[in-house]
Amino acid sequence: MAADASSSSEVTSSVILSGRRRGVAARLEQDVVIMESRTFVRRIPVAAIERVEIRGAKGRSLVLVLRAPEKAHGESWTVYSRSAPAVRAFADALRLLLPVRDAGEVRADGALLVTRVPVEKPTFGWRRAALRPLVSLYLLAAAAMLVVGLLGAYEWYAALACWLIGSLAIPVRHGVSAGWDMTREAWRLRTSGVLVEGRKSYSGTYEFTDLDGRISSLKDSYESAERVRILYDPADPQQTAQVGHRTVGTLAFGGLVCLLSLAMVLALTAIGFAGPLAALHVLSVDALY
Repeated sequence: MAADASSSSEVTSSVILSGRRRGVAARLEQDVVIMESRTFVRRIPVAAIERVEIRGAKGRSLVLVLRAPEKAHGESWTVYSRSAPAVRAFADALRLLLPVRDAGEVRADGALLVTRVPVEKPTFGWRRAALRPLVSLYLLAAAAMLVVGLLGAYEWYAALACWLIGSLAIPVRHGVSAGWDMTREAWRLRTSGVLVEGRKSYSGTYEFTDLDGRISSLKDSYESAERVRILYDPADPQQTAQVGHRTVGTLAFGGLVCLLSLAMVLALTAIGFAGPLAALHVLSVDALY
């Protein structure tokens, strides 16, 4: 949908200048230029900038020259971008914010106003690190079964079919987590929930005020009354709340979903491993005779 050019807003988007590959990037937020890299975040107040320059043969480099005392060279920071129009847009937006200074004004050292904070390294994702080799081994096993089947060991066709059917356990396992989350939330509401009155704000949405005075909203398309009872968890009213105070049905349904999904996951996993093991057993018996 096209945006309406005639509409205006007091909130403007921050201007961002992305760097080449994983180099330094710059972001303009109100009266501060934020320069980000993989190792640090540097915040440069606009008051610390003397001038903005565009350099390079194609105008793809933005240079921020900081203020410096008399007869001293100010520090400068450069952002290398792939887009010359982006550099010009960033420079124009920043120049509009630069203050007009008198010729006799005392020149302060802009570098003293710059703050630099190291970037915290993200925690190592063990789940993602383990997922890649597991997926690779799964695909290699499927490819090996197919190759052996093409070479004449037809038992491996059935083994490959079992292997592929067993892979359905991967999406089915989400039913286990969904059922567990449903049961856990219902139990939290049953044991520590607070019951308040909610009022209908618009179709299918009710608003209520928690004990801390915060207003939260809850969607329920099955209710049509103007006022309803809402049971919520004081520790997380935004995420854990329901219309009505009954929780037995949700507990039973969530537990049933969790158990059935777990049984299906175990059965599919058994099918997935049974096929290759059975084919391997048949081939070993044939080799003996």
